[in-house]
Amino acid sequence: MTYEQALAYIAALEPRGWRLGLDRMQEFVHRAGLDQSIGNPSGPQFIHVAGTNGKGSTTAFLQSILVESGYRTGSFFSPFVVDPRERVQFGRELIGKQELADLTEALIPVADSLTDSEFGGITEFEFKTAIGFQYWKQRHAEWVALEVGLGGRLDATSVVTPCASIIVSIGLDHMHILGDTRAKIAFEKAGVIKPGVPVIVGDLPPDALEVVTEVAQANTAPIWRWGHEVLWDKDQHAVTTPNGTHSGLFPSLVGQIQEHNLTLAVAALDAAGALKDEESIQTGAAAATIPGRFQRIQYRGRTILLDGAHNPDALAVLRQALEAEYGAKRCILVTNMLQGHEPEQFFVQLKDQVSTVHVVPISFHRSTPVPDMVEHLQKTFSTVTGHESVMDGVDAAVAESQPDDIVLVTGSFYMVGEVIRGIGG
Repeated sequence: MTYEQALAYIAALEPRGWRLGLDRMQEFVHRAGLDQSIGNPSGPQFIHVAGTNGKGSTTAFLQSILVESGYRTGSFFSPFVVDPRERVQFGRELIGKQELADLTEALIPVADSLTDSEFGGITEFEFKTAIGFQYWKQRHAEWVALEVGLGGRLDATSVVTPCASIIVSIGLDHMHILGDTRAKIAFEKAGVIKPGVPVIVGDLPPDALEVVTEVAQANTAPIWRWGHEVLWDKDQHAVTTPNGTHSGLFPSLVGQIQEHNLTLAVAALDAAGALKDEESIQTGAAAATIPGRFQRIQYRGRTILLDGAHNPDALAVLRQALEAEYGAKRCILVTNMLQGHEPEQFFVQLKDQVSTVHVVPISFHRSTPVPDMVEHLQKTFSTVTGHESVMDGVDAAVAESQPDDIVLVTGSFYMVGEVIRGIGG
């Protein structure tokens, strides 16, 4: 099987969408012979990362610190931004094209065996998760930084028993799937908490924190909370946990929120017993990378700022970083969103900062049609133009911009990836 054939097979699973539940994934890993490697002390040990926003950055910090500590490190990111292979990594490298093809070919018979069973056909996300499990087994990974796909309780990644879990944030997103209140969403994400396994909790709203605390107590899971058991010292650039203090940490990712995310990563590694020397922690914090998070690219003499924010809480963080880095600079917006998100509360936050808007298509089956998004955004912005391709919109935004303007691309990770590929960044 070629790499292109493997991608085509995986893409053909997309229409099955998200079908949350663990019984099918548990049967899949069992039939594939993976259940021992993901639940055995001799196999990879996992740090499991859930949250509405920030879980990708937190996973990147985990990955970087583990690599710098000398561990054979796997990592799993969701979604990918530029290259589909970003999801499954070893060290700092993406899974090889032929490796992905070979693993796909090996897992297809197992996946097909479930199609006509009581479990039903495997979804795209379940299949890609299984590729990761098989890959890390073959590479003899010692630690894996594992980002949740959606929710936590019934997410395919939750078939693992981690050494520590992280719940980075709780916000209102994917409400049609996870619930229409923060408390309901918190319950779903708290599903990454396993009996007796420590959980590191970020700066959560009180109603969400109450739910997470109850789930942790029900599982007798030690809970370390941001601002309580886990602290960030701005002056010393230090993380303090119940086990000690680690100083001299300068997060490589942009934005004040990254101090929060780095703190959670360090605390989780500490709780799991994975930290080594201070130099490894410092170097790892300063070397973490992930595409599509306040990423800047120069294009035709202009700054293109790309960020995958796609819900109101994520946009609030983006706005904070924008103001800190650029002050009151004028922004020209290139955007669209996938269906299922909440555009009303998202775009109103940009009303005073954005002058004109360019709406572009996203090559994904859940993309909002351009005319629909144009009609929606005309309620908030005075100048909104639809385009036939992503790069048509980017080029139009650049053409009308002044040298000091920021061309802001946000609203979807899938769209951000298309822009990066189009620019060649």
